[in-house]
Amino acid sequence: MIMSEIEETRITVMKDWTGSRLDRFVKAVRPALSFPVIQTLIRKGKIRLNGEKAPGRARLKDGDIVEIRLRKERPAEDLPQVPIGEKRIAARFGDIGKGIPVLFEDDDLLAIDKPAGLPVQPGNRSELGSLLDLLCRYLPPAEQDPDGPQPFAASPVHRLDIETSGVLIIAKTRRAAREMSRALAEGEARKTYLAVVDGIPTSRSGTIDMPLTIEKGESSRAVPDRAGQPAVTHFSVIRKLPGGRALLEIRIETGRTHQIRAHMQSVGHPVSGDPVYGSDRGGDRQGRMLLHAWKISLPHPVTGDTIEIMTLPPPEFGL
Repeated sequence: MIMSEIEETRITVMKDWTGSRLDRFVKAVRPALSFPVIQTLIRKGKIRLNGEKAPGRARLKDGDIVEIRLRKERPAEDLPQVPIGEKRIAARFGDIGKGIPVLFEDDDLLAIDKPAGLPVQPGNRSELGSLLDLLCRYLPPAEQDPDGPQPFAASPVHRLDIETSGVLIIAKTRRAAREMSRALAEGEARKTYLAVVDGIPTSRSGTIDMPLTIEKGESSRAVPDRAGQPAVTHFSVIRKLPGGRALLEIRIETGRTHQIRAHMQSVGHPVSGDPVYGSDRGGDRQGRMLLHAWKISLPHPVTGDTIEIMTLPPPEFGL
């Protein structure tokens, strides 16, 4: 028989966490909870913000109250215990996540070459874990100081789709997360991608200035909408590829969800291997879409010096 009881915790958000996401705050104060469990608790209303249900992406401010209600299960003494070891970790993650190249690391930042197929955050499509889970093993949060602020859990400062490979920046400190988020929001970061697209654009370069909104459904999609959020994408053709495709260099001024994918579909050149946005071609050898975060240039959150980080794409891009 398994006995259970409810443990309720109320935590006041301190100033250092202003602007952080609710789910990442919960992960920092309850590091034993995996992100899939945190997302489930949020959906069920077991984690509340100021007494109300809120999404995991909700941004916190100084003085907010986060309530966490957990069911504590206590197995009977004769209940066999399941060991949590390397074999279970390997079974959960498979080969994905092994040997991820570190492109840059100091006391404030970590930059990795994210492989295609690894989700940044847990989602309904993935049961293999996520980059956030791997970070908890690579950069575990410090132990809680009862008299100090909540420890900071390393977290990405921007997102890449599950099938997008390339440079991903991770903040290792609260200050770095705050400054990097500001730099991205204020356009101080320059993000450049490579994409193989169906068809060959008639113009060697162009700009797509088209607001986007998220259309909710079985799977969310970005769609053109004049009332949506501003989105600007610049592209230039690097070379033509066999099979009537082209390799493009793409720079985005904004970072909307699925921006490149939606914008390239809107001009009749969807990213190869992306059937969600109209591609009828295969992507790489595993059928993944051919989109790669090539390089990013931005000010260091502490020194202010400009740093540029880049990584070559997989060979399927023909670079």
